[in-house]
Amino acid sequence: MQRLNVRSTQIRECIEKSMFAVHRRPRFNSGEVLLLQLVKSEAQAFGKLGSRIEFALVYDHYEQDHTGEISRRHWPQAKRIWEYILFCSKTIPTVPFSLENLSLSRNYAGQTNPMAISSQDEQLILPFMWGQLSGYEWRDEFGPSRIRDTVANYDVVAAHQKRKKIVVPAHEEFYRDPLLSESLKSIYDHRCQICGMNFRAKYDEPFAETHHIEPLSRGGPDLGHNIVVICPNHHRIIHKVEPNFDRSRFLFRYPNGLEERLILPDHLEQSSIWGDNQILSFGR
Repeated sequence: MQRLNVRSTQIRECIEKSMFAVHRRPRFNSGEVLLLQLVKSEAQAFGKLGSRIEFALVYDHYEQDHTGEISRRHWPQAKRIWEYILFCSKTIPTVPFSLENLSLSRNYAGQTNPMAISSQDEQLILPFMWGQLSGYEWRDEFGPSRIRDTVANYDVVAAHQKRKKIVVPAHEEFYRDPLLSESLKSIYDHRCQICGMNFRAKYDEPFAETHHIEPLSRGGPDLGHNIVVICPNHHRIIHKVEPNFDRSRFLFRYPNGLEERLILPDHLEQSSIWGDNQILSFGR
């Protein structure tokens, strides 16, 4: 695991295309995790000194940019040419954090320290990565608000990925990320966002379902901003009568005129500063 300092002018391409640019010949191993750390001056300007790292790349290979064509095509606003371009297999959202705030063995103090992360420190950092812990483990470790931030960053990454399909004879189903559903349920402790029903409180057993506001079969994305956590009763009636969802007011409008506003809209109000509002503002 290593960390790379990144500027805001680079970060969108890094996130969307899993690329990075450097001047020195890379010495990374395929599959190595590269933490994208916002440079300190910009982190301060954005109010993100405590969350300089929100994404990581999984390294694959590099290419030399002899002519500067790749640099100009992907980072025109930077008006710079980098000698080496890193191509990575994927981008991973993380629970927002800063290395300075962790008790690392190197006594990490910012950009003056070596890029490499020791194996001992890596074990402290891995739980921050998407997919390393279950939704409830994440919530218990970091709290609901930081998990909401992570889901917002997940949306930024997933919005630019090609949709995966599971195809069996005479049936096609879009891939769903189970951790996304689990993380959203953990934020609300399995309470229904519409009525507040909490099975844990009544039956001592957590139980809730997730519903895609715009169905995957109709082109809706598997993103946090397209999912609500609801009780089985609301899930069944929504599928039966297909109410419209008013995103501006966070309410379902049923064919008979009934309106039900979400009493717990928290994650739908959350967004990442690196996101594209046009991409995330879907819904009927």
